[in-house]
Amino acid sequence: MNAAFPDFFTPICWLGVLLGLVSCLVVAVDLRLRRPQPMAVMNLVWPINALWGGPVVVWAYWAIGRTGSRRPSTSSLQPEMDMPERAFWQKVLAGTMHCGAGCSLADLIGPFLFRLIAFEILGSLVFGEWTLDYVLALIIGVSFQYMALSPMLQQKGAAIWWRALKVDFLSLTAWQVGMYGWMALVIFVWIGRIPPNRMEFWFMMQLAMACGFLTSYPMNWWLVRVGIKTAM
Repeated sequence: MNAAFPDFFTPICWLGVLLGLVSCLVVAVDLRLRRPQPMAVMNLVWPINALWGGPVVVWAYWAIGRTGSRRPSTSSLQPEMDMPERAFWQKVLAGTMHCGAGCSLADLIGPFLFRLIAFEILGSLVFGEWTLDYVLALIIGVSFQYMALSPMLQQKGAAIWWRALKVDFLSLTAWQVGMYGWMALVIFVWIGRIPPNRMEFWFMMQLAMACGFLTSYPMNWWLVRVGIKTAM
Protein backbone atom coordinates (compact mmCIF):
# COMPACT_ATOMS: atom_id res chain seq x y z
CA MET A 1 0.00 0.00 0.00
CA ASN A 2 1.60 3.28 -1.12
CA ALA A 3 1.16 6.53 0.78
CA ALA A 4 -1.04 9.12 -0.93
CA PHE A 5 -1.91 12.55 0.42
CA PRO A 6 -4.27 15.37 -0.59
CA ASP A 7 -2.55 18.55 -1.79
CA PHE A 8 -3.46 20.55 1.30
CA PHE A 9 -1.89 18.05 3.71
CA THR A 10 1.79 18.54 2.84
CA PRO A 11 1.90 22.24 3.88
CA ILE A 12 0.31 21.27 7.20
CA CYS A 13 3.07 18.70 7.73
CA TRP A 14 5.76 21.25 6.92
CA LEU A 15 4.21 23.70 9.37
CA GLY A 16 4.06 21.10 12.14
CA VAL A 17 7.66 20.00 11.68
CA LEU A 18 8.96 23.58 11.42
CA LEU A 19 7.10 24.52 14.60
CA GLY A 20 8.80 21.60 16.30
CA LEU A 21 12.25 22.68 15.10
CA VAL A 22 11.70 26.30 16.17
CA SER A 23 10.34 25.17 19.55
CA CYS A 24 13.37 22.95 20.07
CA LEU A 25 15.67 25.87 19.28
CA VAL A 26 13.82 28.24 21.64
CA VAL A 27 14.07 25.82 24.57
CA ALA A 28 17.68 24.85 23.82
CA VAL A 29 18.82 28.49 23.66
CA ASP A 30 17.04 29.34 26.91
CA LEU A 31 18.61 26.34 28.63
CA ARG A 32 22.07 27.05 27.27
CA LEU A 33 22.23 30.78 27.86
CA ARG A 34 19.86 31.54 30.73
CA ARG A 35 18.34 28.69 32.75
CA PRO A 36 20.33 25.42 32.70
CA GLN A 37 18.61 22.60 34.56
CA PRO A 38 19.92 21.41 37.95
CA MET A 39 19.67 17.85 36.57
CA ALA A 40 21.96 17.90 33.54
CA VAL A 41 20.06 15.29 31.50
CA MET A 42 16.98 17.54 31.46
CA ASN A 43 18.94 19.98 29.28
CA LEU A 44 18.52 17.32 26.58
CA VAL A 45 15.04 16.12 27.56
CA TRP A 46 13.12 19.37 27.07
CA PRO A 47 14.50 20.33 23.61
CA ILE A 48 14.12 16.77 22.28
CA ASN A 49 10.48 16.66 23.33
CA ALA A 50 9.88 20.09 21.81
CA LEU A 51 10.63 18.53 18.41
CA TRP A 52 7.35 16.65 18.52
CA GLY A 53 5.36 18.75 20.99
CA GLY A 54 6.13 22.16 19.53
CA PRO A 55 4.54 25.13 21.35
CA VAL A 56 2.75 22.82 23.82
CA VAL A 57 6.08 21.52 25.14
CA VAL A 58 7.49 25.07 25.15
CA TRP A 59 4.57 26.02 27.38
CA ALA A 60 5.19 22.99 29.63
CA TYR A 61 8.87 23.89 29.87
CA TRP A 62 8.14 27.51 30.80
CA ALA A 63 5.36 26.60 33.25
CA ILE A 64 6.86 23.48 34.85
CA GLY A 65 10.40 22.71 33.78
CA ARG A 66 12.12 26.09 33.69
CA THR A 67 14.33 26.85 36.65
CA GLY A 68 14.13 30.01 38.69
CA SER A 69 16.76 32.68 38.82
CA ARG A 70 20.39 31.89 39.48
CA ARG A 71 21.75 32.62 42.93
CA PRO A 72 25.22 32.21 44.41
CA SER A 73 25.90 28.91 46.14
CA THR A 74 27.66 28.70 49.49
CA SER A 75 28.64 25.07 49.01
CA SER A 76 29.55 24.76 45.34
CA LEU A 77 31.33 26.56 42.57
CA GLN A 78 28.19 26.13 40.46
CA PRO A 79 25.27 28.54 40.89
CA GLU A 80 22.19 27.09 42.56
CA MET A 81 18.72 27.51 41.15
CA ASP A 82 15.56 28.68 42.87
CA MET A 83 13.18 25.89 41.91
CA PRO A 84 9.61 26.03 43.25
CA GLU A 85 8.14 22.79 44.57
CA ARG A 86 6.13 21.06 41.86
CA ALA A 87 2.68 19.55 42.25
CA PHE A 88 2.52 15.78 41.90
CA TRP A 89 1.06 15.89 38.39
CA GLN A 90 3.87 18.20 37.33
CA LYS A 91 6.51 15.81 38.66
CA VAL A 92 4.85 13.00 36.73
CA LEU A 93 4.79 15.13 33.59
CA ALA A 94 8.53 15.85 33.92
CA GLY A 95 9.20 12.14 34.39
CA THR A 96 7.08 11.29 31.35
CA MET A 97 9.00 13.83 29.28
CA HIS A 98 12.20 12.16 30.45
CA CYS A 99 10.89 8.86 29.08
CA GLY A 100 9.71 10.51 25.88
CA ALA A 101 13.15 11.93 25.12
CA GLY A 102 14.61 8.44 24.77
CA CYS A 103 11.78 7.32 22.51
CA SER A 104 11.97 10.48 20.40
CA LEU A 105 15.71 10.27 19.92
CA ALA A 106 15.48 6.59 18.98
CA ASP A 107 12.80 7.34 16.42
CA LEU A 108 14.93 10.07 14.89
CA ILE A 109 17.81 7.63 14.39
CA GLY A 110 15.89 4.40 13.77
CA PRO A 111 14.36 5.03 10.31
CA PHE A 112 17.75 5.87 8.77
CA LEU A 113 19.57 3.05 10.55
CA PHE A 114 16.91 0.61 9.40
CA ARG A 115 17.58 1.53 5.78
CA LEU A 116 21.10 0.18 6.26
CA ILE A 117 20.16 -3.02 8.08
CA ALA A 118 16.56 -3.69 6.99
CA PHE A 119 15.09 -6.98 8.21
CA GLU A 120 11.66 -8.55 8.58
CA ILE A 121 9.81 -9.73 11.68
CA LEU A 122 6.85 -12.04 11.02
CA GLY A 123 7.32 -11.31 7.33
CA SER A 124 6.92 -7.55 7.82
CA LEU A 125 9.48 -4.77 7.37
CA VAL A 126 7.26 -2.56 9.53
CA PHE A 127 7.55 -4.94 12.49
CA GLY A 128 11.28 -5.19 11.88
CA GLU A 129 11.67 -1.43 12.01
CA TRP A 130 9.50 -1.16 15.12
CA THR A 131 11.64 -3.79 16.85
CA LEU A 132 14.81 -1.87 16.03
CA ASP A 133 13.24 1.39 17.23
CA TYR A 134 12.14 -0.24 20.48
CA VAL A 135 15.61 -1.62 21.22
CA LEU A 136 17.19 1.76 20.45
CA ALA A 137 14.61 3.52 22.63
CA LEU A 138 15.33 1.17 25.51
CA ILE A 139 19.10 1.67 25.24
CA ILE A 140 18.81 5.46 25.06
CA GLY A 141 16.02 5.66 27.64
CA VAL A 142 17.86 3.54 30.19
CA SER A 143 20.98 5.63 29.64
CA PHE A 144 18.98 8.82 30.26
CA GLN A 145 17.43 7.22 33.35
CA TYR A 146 20.88 6.32 34.65
CA MET A 147 22.00 9.91 34.07
CA ALA A 148 19.10 11.06 36.24
CA LEU A 149 19.34 8.43 38.98
CA SER A 150 23.09 8.42 39.51
CA PRO A 151 23.35 12.09 40.66
CA MET A 152 20.15 11.85 42.75
CA LEU A 153 21.29 8.70 44.57
CA GLN A 154 24.98 9.65 44.47
CA GLN A 155 25.81 6.14 43.30
CA LYS A 156 27.22 4.55 40.17
CA GLY A 157 27.61 1.06 38.77
CA ALA A 158 25.62 -2.02 37.81
CA ALA A 159 22.99 -1.65 40.55
CA ILE A 160 21.96 1.78 39.24
CA TRP A 161 21.91 0.52 35.66
CA TRP A 162 19.62 -2.32 36.73
CA ARG A 163 17.33 0.07 38.57
CA ALA A 164 17.27 2.36 35.53
CA LEU A 165 16.23 -0.58 33.35
CA LYS A 166 13.44 -1.60 35.72
CA VAL A 167 12.14 1.96 35.94
CA ASP A 168 12.33 2.77 32.25
CA PHE A 169 11.10 -0.54 30.85
CA LEU A 170 7.49 -0.03 31.90
CA SER A 171 7.22 3.70 31.17
CA LEU A 172 9.03 3.41 27.83
CA THR A 173 6.97 0.39 26.78
CA ALA A 174 3.79 2.29 27.61
CA TRP A 175 5.01 5.17 25.44
CA GLN A 176 5.78 2.84 22.54
CA VAL A 177 2.33 1.26 22.78
CA GLY A 178 0.69 4.61 22.09
CA MET A 179 3.18 5.49 19.39
CA TYR A 180 2.90 2.16 17.58
CA GLY A 181 -0.87 2.22 17.94
CA TRP A 182 -1.05 5.50 16.04
CA MET A 183 1.44 4.42 13.40
CA ALA A 184 -0.40 1.11 12.93
CA LEU A 185 -3.54 3.08 12.02
CA VAL A 186 -1.51 5.29 9.68
CA ILE A 187 0.26 2.39 7.94
CA PHE A 188 -2.31 -0.40 7.93
CA VAL A 189 -5.61 1.50 7.82
CA TRP A 190 -5.38 5.05 6.51
CA ILE A 191 -2.34 5.85 4.39
CA GLY A 192 0.30 3.15 4.03
CA ARG A 193 4.00 3.04 4.78
CA ILE A 194 5.63 6.47 4.44
CA PRO A 195 9.36 6.80 3.68
CA PRO A 196 11.38 8.99 6.10
CA ASN A 197 12.38 11.37 3.30
CA ARG A 198 8.79 12.64 3.23
CA MET A 199 7.73 15.45 5.54
CA GLU A 200 4.44 13.60 6.07
CA PHE A 201 6.39 10.84 7.84
CA TRP A 202 7.82 13.22 10.42
CA PHE A 203 4.49 14.93 11.01
CA MET A 204 2.87 11.56 11.64
CA MET A 205 5.74 10.76 14.01
CA GLN A 206 5.00 13.97 15.91
CA LEU A 207 1.40 12.85 16.35
CA ALA A 208 2.59 9.35 17.29
CA MET A 209 4.78 10.82 20.03
CA ALA A 210 1.81 12.75 21.39
CA CYS A 211 -0.12 9.47 21.56
CA GLY A 212 2.88 7.91 23.32
CA PHE A 213 2.76 10.65 25.93
CA LEU A 214 -0.94 9.97 26.57
CA THR A 215 -0.34 6.24 27.16
CA SER A 216 2.85 6.72 29.17
CA TYR A 217 1.61 9.42 31.56
CA PRO A 218 -0.73 7.09 33.52
CA MET A 219 2.06 4.51 33.78
CA ASN A 220 4.48 7.13 35.10
CA TRP A 221 1.83 8.31 37.58
CA TRP A 222 1.57 4.78 38.95
CA LEU A 223 5.35 4.22 39.00
CA VAL A 224 5.92 7.41 40.98
CA ARG A 225 2.92 6.81 43.27
CA VAL A 226 4.11 3.35 44.34
CA GLY A 227 7.72 4.46 44.67
CA ILE A 228 9.22 2.51 41.77
CA LYS A 229 10.17 5.71 39.95
CA THR A 230 11.67 8.72 41.69
CA ALA A 231 9.69 11.94 41.30
CA MET A 232 11.47 14.60 39.27
